[in-house]
Amino acid sequence: MSARSQQLGIEGDRDVVLLGVGHTHAHVLREWRARPLPHARLICVSDYDVATYSGMLSGVLAGEYPPDAMAINLRRFCDAVGAQLVIAHVTGLNVLDRQLVFADRPPLGFDVLSIGVGSVPSWQRVDCVDSSQVVQVKPMQTFLARLDGRLRAATVARGTAPLRIVTVGGGAGGVEVTLCLPAYLRAQLGANARFEHTIVCGGPDILPGSARGTVERVTRIYQRRGVEIIRSRLVTRVDGAGITLDDGARMEADVVLWATGAAAPPVLSRMGLPTDAGGFLLTTDTLQSTGSASVFAVGDTGSIDGVPTPKAGVYAVRQGPVLWSNLQRMMSTVPLRRYAPQRTFLRLVNTGDGRAIGEWRGISFEGVWCRRLKDIIDRGFVGRYQYLQVNRDAASAR
Repeated sequence: MSARSQQLGIEGDRDVVLLGVGHTHAHVLREWRARPLPHARLICVSDYDVATYSGMLSGVLAGEYPPDAMAINLRRFCDAVGAQLVIAHVTGLNVLDRQLVFADRPPLGFDVLSIGVGSVPSWQRVDCVDSSQVVQVKPMQTFLARLDGRLRAATVARGTAPLRIVTVGGGAGGVEVTLCLPAYLRAQLGANARFEHTIVCGGPDILPGSARGTVERVTRIYQRRGVEIIRSRLVTRVDGAGITLDDGARMEADVVLWATGAAAPPVLSRMGLPTDAGGFLLTTDTLQSTGSASVFAVGDTGSIDGVPTPKAGVYAVRQGPVLWSNLQRMMSTVPLRRYAPQRTFLRLVNTGDGRAIGEWRGISFEGVWCRRLKDIIDRGFVGRYQYLQVNRDAASAR
């Protein structure tokens, strides 16, 4: 039991376990601090002791924020909340005994479990012979370190020749990284750094699901910056020299940024729970697994049976209040709350030059004011959790 739980007089009769600390679970942690469930203990399990807010990665690449701005220190956060943090790698789930199974520690029992381990970039139908030049965007906690290492190696190998950079994936993540990377390259390699950038998208154009105006705005920026867009092509092979496309074309590359569509983390296949065709955990509209009422699956991890929903952080954010409400209701006989995915949401794409492109209900717009709006939203979100860290440190100092 944590020190804060002891101070509050909470008995650890029931264990509520959060696997992964993403958008949804961060909300639960914050609410727990204000209103911990009676006779319950909260345990967070994570591979890392830092959670990274993906919405600010583009700003970090563009030099608008320091890397720490998008990071939440989970040790300090959980301590401030009164939750126990377990840093360990989960390998599976024993549904009948209600236990999480780990690679290098005894199983952890739970009364209620919520799984929010996100998604990973897809490697479906890709022959990966050598991925030494590939930098996957996820896990985001280690992205910058891996990118820096690859840039150093590529710079040594290329000498004074321009770096050949390829982004694989034309979704919002790949598009935004491509837009904001030039500033990062110049900061790391020097103001006169030379590079060529290409983005490969599997569909007929970048930003699937976005309004035509948004796609055209991004395309014009790419044209001005010399970024080549390769449309309707899939990568079939990755080797030490570059990539091969499904039409047989070869592309030599020094750095391959892997930002493909969402795939299910391998651990989900070892949970013993029903999954959809993509391997994500099937849930009801209360966010409970269809295979166990004591297990929730949130964010990218879960797929509501019969309700197709894109894998995007905005949905995970909206699930936070629903999960928190249902965790409380699980401790009583009150019916659980249902989650209905929003039909539309504000899209904001950082263009890496102090501006952003926005989209709302099919209408596209851009400008400095859009970037300011994105900054307000992003700082506001991550600040809710970093604030608790600061308060905890201040209290310790006193």
